[in-house]
Amino acid sequence: MKENKNWLVLLNKGGDVKIGTKAKNLKIIAKKTSYSVPQTLVLTTDLFKYLIKYNKVRTPLLFKWSNFKIPVELEKEILEKIQEVFNNRSLVVRSSATCEDSSFLSFAGQYATFLKIKGKKKILKAIRLCYSSLFTENAKVYAEFRNVKLENESMAIAIQETIPTKISGVIFTANPITETQDKMIIEYTKGFGDKVVSGHILPEYLEVPKNLPGKKFSPFIKNLLKIGITLEKIFDFPQNIEWGFSGKKFYIFQSRPITSLQNKPRIVKIDTDKLISIGKGRCACLGQCYGKLKVIKSSSDYSAINKGDIIFNKGKIDMRIVTKISDMAGIITSGGILSHFAVIAREFNKPCLVGPLEFDGLKYQGKNVFLDAFQGKIFIFK
Repeated sequence: MKENKNWLVLLNKGGDVKIGTKAKNLKIIAKKTSYSVPQTLVLTTDLFKYLIKYNKVRTPLLFKWSNFKIPVELEKEILEKIQEVFNNRSLVVRSSATCEDSSFLSFAGQYATFLKIKGKKKILKAIRLCYSSLFTENAKVYAEFRNVKLENESMAIAIQETIPTKISGVIFTANPITETQDKMIIEYTKGFGDKVVSGHILPEYLEVPKNLPGKKFSPFIKNLLKIGITLEKIFDFPQNIEWGFSGKKFYIFQSRPITSLQNKPRIVKIDTDKLISIGKGRCACLGQCYGKLKVIKSSSDYSAINKGDIIFNKGKIDMRIVTKISDMAGIITSGGILSHFAVIAREFNKPCLVGPLEFDGLKYQGKNVFLDAFQGKIFIFK
């Protein structure tokens, strides 16, 4: 099969090709700043459109994506190009859909990313799973909520070298909870930043004034501030930035607008004299709600979520839970306020606390609780 030049392109080469939003933003960063972006090979949306025809996909929302195939000759071309560019290095395979990363909707965590991928079979499997992730059940729920017709969208894939980072995290160049823009919020951890965005850890947390006074913060934090301010100016909008530090320099893995839907926080009139405090956390989405506490230990518990439940996520968050988010009255979960699930909670306007402290959720399973995501507290009724 003769390779189409618009199917496989290096991020720093080529003209106006269709590479999806994530890759497009990285290309802008690489072109307009001195910041490092991982070497990236993009499988363009033109390739996806060809594969749609090859697989005779007439109704994407109903197609059985486990049957999605890439022609053997094309697989060979893709693998040869990857070998030419990356020479057996460990890879990151990431979605770059046309509908994600806008100022109105992020699709945060909805599409596939695979880290530290090596070997032909694993690379091809990751590519196929990135393609099929465009039409997962949780992506359909998200799209319906935001009035997006997924069947009109397309998927590019960014294949990148793996950067061995010593510290990684996320910068928000505005406060996503209060929507004030005088400070940046930074959450970070040692190693790869996937633990921060997935909400699987409670990360280090910093609020940094944009008019940074001289001696208060380290050169490391000052460099992060500079990155945030620079990218905010380039994109002319407050940014959600994923970054990593190798020990020698910073890398930018993603930059997208902070989704700001200007939802009014939900307020509940309630007799506070009838409440007893049972726990606290950091506010990730402002608001108040009450309902039965439902403890979620694994994805097998999702089907038990009922309308009006307040969920307490005890295990690692799985983004398939988005299929039930409309039913939830409120959310108590692990991680930080910049995790993908916290972003989704804000977009759906669900009162949310993260990193809960001094809270034994199992003790209150099935009890009526009141979540106050203004005070950052959880209450039970007397």
